[in-house]
Parts: sequence; C-alpha cells; structure tokens
Amino acid sequence: MTRNQKIVKRIITVILSAMLIFSAGVTVNAEPLRDLIVSTLAENDDNSINNSYISAQRIYSGETIVLHAAPKGVDPSKCTYAFYFRPKGLMWFNLQAYSDVQDCYWSPSTLGDYEVCIKIKYGRTIGKKYFDVRVTRDLVARPYVSTAFIQLGNTVELNAPYEGGYGNVSCAFYYKMKDDFSWNTLSDYGPADFIKWKPSKTGEYDLCIKIADEDGHYKEGYYSLTVSDVLPRTPTEFIITVKSPIASPYFWKCSFTDSDILDYYVTEKPAALEALKTYVLLEYHFRTKAAGRTDIELSYDTYNGDKYSLSYDVTVDRNLSYSIKDTTGTYIEKQLPKAEQVSSSFSVSVSKPGAGSHWTCDISDNLIADIDKVDTDDAYEDTYKFVVFRKGSFTLTFTCNSAADRTDKYKLIYDLKVDDALNVTVFNKDGIYIDYTELPDIVQ
Repeated sequence: MTRNQKIVKRIITVILSAMLIFSAGVTVNAEPLRDLIVSTLAENDDNSINNSYISAQRIYSGETIVLHAAPKGVDPSKCTYAFYFRPKGLMWFNLQAYSDVQDCYWSPSTLGDYEVCIKIKYGRTIGKKYFDVRVTRDLVARPYVSTAFIQLGNTVELNAPYEGGYGNVSCAFYYKMKDDFSWNTLSDYGPADFIKWKPSKTGEYDLCIKIADEDGHYKEGYYSLTVSDVLPRTPTEFIITVKSPIASPYFWKCSFTDSDILDYYVTEKPAALEALKTYVLLEYHFRTKAAGRTDIELSYDTYNGDKYSLSYDVTVDRNLSYSIKDTTGTYIEKQLPKAEQVSSSFSVSVSKPGAGSHWTCDISDNLIADIDKVDTDDAYEDTYKFVVFRKGSFTLTFTCNSAADRTDKYKLIYDLKVDDALNVTVFNKDGIYIDYTELPDIVQ
C-alpha cells in the first residue's frame, strides 16, 4: 500500500468516526477533533522498528501466552506498546492499551485459531507485528477390544473412547491376519467411535484402532484376536471321597457301565479328625471324556462280611459338563458321600467412582468360570469373587455408570486362561478405569 493510499484510508476512518460521533448526538469540540484528524494523518507505518515475539504459537486451553514488545533501531524509552487479539478473521479486541509496559500476558478462554498484534509507537511512527496462535487441548484416548477370542459366527467390538482433542476427532479401524503384512480397513477415519465386526474365517488376527484430531494429536492401539471354529471342549473333574478302615485288607473298587464316558484315578490321605484316625480317606477323582450316560459303581467288602455299594447316575453333555441325577446304595454312615466338583477361586476388587456407583460383570463362558458372590457393602469398592471349574479361556467385562453422571461410563476387560491345575492367569487386560489409573489385578 502506497503512502497516498494509507492517507486516504485514514481520512475515511476519521470521517466515519466523526459521523458516528455526531449521529449519536455527542457534542464534540472542534479543537480536539482537528487534533485527531491531524494526528491520524501524521502517523507513519514502519514495521522495521518492531522486533516483537511471543512465547508460543500453540498452547493448550488454560495456559498463558506471553506477548513481548521489542523495539528495533529506536530508543525504547521513547516508545509505547499496545497489544491486540482477535479470533481469526473477526474483529480485533484490545488486550493492553498503549503504555510503557512491554509484556502482556494472555490466557485465551476458548479453543480456536487466533491472531495477535503487537504495536510499537515511536513518535508518529507505528510498527506492527502479527502472529497466529492456536489454542488447543490434548487428546486423551484408551482404545480397547471387547475380547481376545470368539467363536466363528460371533462378533467382536472395537472401541475408541476419547476425551479432548481439537476440532473434529476421527476414528479408524483395521485388521489383518497375523502373518500378513498389509492391513485391511474395517472403517476409515470418521466420527464413529466403535464398530462391531464378524470375522469370516477362523485364525489369528491383528486389530488396530487409530484416533486423530484436527491438530495432529494421534493415538493408536494394537490387539490380538483368536477366532476358533468350535468352542474347545474341556473336561470337568469331580471327587467322591469314601472311608475305608485301615485294618481292613479290602478296599473300595470302582467300575463304570460305560468306561468311554469317564476316567478316574485315586489318591489317599489320612483322616483329619481324631475320631476318624482308624480310617483312610480315598478320593476318587473322576474326569469327563465324552458325552453320554453312565453309572459309577463303588463297592467294598468288609473283613467281617458286610458289603457296601454306592451307585451314581452320571450324565455328561456335549460341553463335557456333568450332572448326577441319582445316588443310591449302602454306606458305613447313613449319609451317602456326595460328588464335589474340583474348582479354584479368585477375586477382583474395583473402586467405585462415587457414592451410589455400582459395577456389573459379564462372563463370556460361564462353563469355565462363574460369579460366586459379590460384596458391595464397602463404600469405596465392589469385590467380585469367582469360582473356576475347568481349563479354558474366558473374558470378564466390568461396566460401571457413575451415579453422579450416567454418561460417565467405565469399562474393564480381562482376558484370562485356566490351566490343567485350574490356575488362572491374565494374558490381557484393557479398558477405561477411573482417572485412567492402573487396572486392578486379580487375587487368587
């Protein structure tokens, strides 16, 4: 812009200002108005005297930015300084009027793109310097997958919960077979923060969840998924304990009507109670092998000619779970020995996000484990106690809605394995816990 163009622009500005003053009915003295016009026309722009800077051009919401006015080639003691800002492309606002203060502190109240201007006035000369400032906020995300294994035909849910971020936040979901190099797109970047996917074939998969905002903040998570053809059938085990006198030369004998259904082995242990010291406790461990129905026959011939016999009517289903429909026979005592399923236990304690909050728990396969009981009396946490029946893998999903805000949802996902000895190990845990703290451990 030439000097003549600048003068014309200033004349127009002064005239419009005067028209606005007179139209508002305000009495203006001629002398001050003349001084204003003369002063405006006499000003010169010289940005070479302005070497100002700012502390940052990108800050998080709530932070403070420092604007520093630095004159160049002129006497600083004869300069005054002013500071301005505006949402990008809109009208200007004054942060600090002309004074001898060279630093201005600004804490933007809202997210967005801004422009700031630092002016240095030296006599009738004004130097201006402009800066772009973006006020943003961090993207906090904890993506997770609903389970680490499913049966073919079932669905898995990929979740991308997030907080914060700048502008529109987008989520993308990908998968590939474990040994492949290239990824397949389940859903490209878009507003949806979760999807459900049903794999078309069995195998080992890698899953990827990506979350990004308009300011370049970026989060991602990688997960494994096993898709099985059929649920693996794992045996269940139960024990029948019988007493046998130590002095007897004969012991209990065991037989089946169908030996393809069950298998067994025997362990011996001394009686714990003083009154039973003359007896040996025989533990018959039975393990399911195949679906069907059979009778367990336990018989014992005593040294004095007495005979005892026990019969258990056992049915095994296709999941290799057993049920005993009937128990008959004669025994040393009136009460016949019961079949007791072999099991182990563990617990998980989850903190409550607030008064009145309560967790719920879902189990992917309650044939492997199930909830034994839940303790919700504690003011600070809920404790879930579980019983484990057999070898296998299963998923626990804990969900909690805060009583203060029902949209404030927390979710924990534990993928667990049970070995032959019914020991439980966690091979994956994920989700969103209170304040993104560490997820609680299981206690065995």
